[in-house]
Amino acid sequence: MEKNHPTTLMIRNTICLVFAVSLLAGTSRATSLHDVAYTNSNTLNDLVRRVESISIFRDEQVARLSAIQEALVLYEREMRGEGLPPTLAAAFSAHYSGIVQALVEERISEEYGRDLLSVHRQLLYRSQEWTHKRFRDESFDEEVLENLEYFNTELNERALALYDVPDSIRTPVINGYQVWLGELLAWGCECGHVKPYDAAVIRKYASDLERFECYYKRDGYLHPHEREQLHKRFIKLTQKTNERLGD
Repeated sequence: MEKNHPTTLMIRNTICLVFAVSLLAGTSRATSLHDVAYTNSNTLNDLVRRVESISIFRDEQVARLSAIQEALVLYEREMRGEGLPPTLAAAFSAHYSGIVQALVEERISEEYGRDLLSVHRQLLYRSQEWTHKRFRDESFDEEVLENLEYFNTELNERALALYDVPDSIRTPVINGYQVWLGELLAWGCECGHVKPYDAAVIRKYASDLERFECYYKRDGYLHPHEREQLHKRFIKLTQKTNERLGD
């Protein structure tokens, strides 16, 4: 993920704030500002920013959530191979982007996506250990690249083409949040920043949302009232997540 100049970050944050105000006011500028603010929809960094416009929190909660968000951005960079040799880093970044984008675009199942992300983490951690060894197996990086290529090929073969996914069942905002939440729990439980009880509560609401999502989409069409019901559960999930993480 490219680094942004502080001035650029300030401008982006201002755009996000203006977008949130415009959305609440129902102005016609919301769409154009949305397009400007969210330029990389397959990255967790942008998915995190989408969440912030949903609710307003107390200062203490905002500070804690903001710190978690920043840590998750660093986690994403790690998942993209930051610190590894350039060839490996590029391969991990491409693999990660492919999984996240396929999940958001509804081209693979959430279960399959979770399996791929788990494999991705295992390969990444082994690669990180390899880079810190004094005496390295010189063929290891080639083996990792072959593995990443294999799983990329499998992903491309199993994923639906985007034109085969009808707009009537696509829920990119919900899917994006589910990816973000899954990665947040993977990071938080691993480093101890998310307590087991809090993770269990969040997973319960996330599972409820996923179950109803599958139920509503089973006939290949998401009716307007079903989409609205999904978003009610989605908002409930975001509220519970923010409550547990903001305490």
